[in-house]
Amino acid sequence: MRKTLFAAALSATILLCQAPLRAAAPALPPGGVQMAPFETPTMYVMNSETAMNRIRKGFFDQVYRGFGARKADRIGRDELLGFHFLLDTDCQSHGLRTLIKKHEMAGRPSAEALDLARREHVQVLRQTFAKLESLRNLFENYNGKAEMLEKTGIPDPESHFIFTSPNLGVAKFYGPIVLVIEETRPRGMDLNGIARDSKYYTVARFLKNLAEFQFRSILSDYVADRDEYVLPSYLSPADVKGLIVHDPSPVVIANRVVIPPPAVRRVYRKYMRNGAMTIDVLDGKDRLIARLSASPSATDIEGSIERSPEKLPADIAAAWKAYVEKLRRRR
Repeated sequence: MRKTLFAAALSATILLCQAPLRAAAPALPPGGVQMAPFETPTMYVMNSETAMNRIRKGFFDQVYRGFGARKADRIGRDELLGFHFLLDTDCQSHGLRTLIKKHEMAGRPSAEALDLARREHVQVLRQTFAKLESLRNLFENYNGKAEMLEKTGIPDPESHFIFTSPNLGVAKFYGPIVLVIEETRPRGMDLNGIARDSKYYTVARFLKNLAEFQFRSILSDYVADRDEYVLPSYLSPADVKGLIVHDPSPVVIANRVVIPPPAVRRVYRKYMRNGAMTIDVLDGKDRLIARLSASPSATDIEGSIERSPEKLPADIAAAWKAYVEKLRRRR
């Protein structure tokens, strides 16, 4: 069965991220050299048969990513970051951020450091997933996994991906700020579909973990990691369609489990209206706080829409104003 699962992966390794580069990996150029346009990397071809079928059936058409601190005084800051993910900021994997920092510390300008890091990160993905067993490092859970990978010299595979789930409850498990994601083109992997084809979820594994009191692995396999859909390298604003902001909870266990379940504080919904990008900001009762658009023709509010007594947070309003001014300068 393992041979069946990874047969596609073997040929897919050659295709992995081929579209973004269209050629062999270039050496890092000297400062100021113009490089070819960069396209968002994809690992879609690495999916197994079950994973591919689930993606094609629309199981991951809309996915969620939770992030942020659960402290009351930090939620506003993370809400602002999420708002920028809607507008003009890529949500980057830890592995990509590490490469960006490396180039910035070497004296590269920010824009050049980002471009170099993106291209280099494609090569990191190719090298990390060059072997047949490499995908197991993404979905397999066991005690001491991080330490074991460190000893073998394998970079942490999970650090190179944006982890999402079609289950909102799973996404909330990872933070009070939740991104609503709809890919403009599929480029991720269904880890649970791949794991199923590799016969990972066996009764024998479950009983072994139970006998060895590895409840953390059981929790990861069947709760925290349920229906994981991972995106390589980064997530662009074009794929982020909304933002759900939750209130803090009085009781938080291990920075994951919250009691009682948090209420929704605000919701951001991005869509096209009259040919212009528009963002509706709503309160926890689904009442409209504000409609944001750089085009006046898209900001009309119908009389039937219930309005909220709440105001747009000051930092969000300031970020939107700066964004619109930047658009006008570009024109």
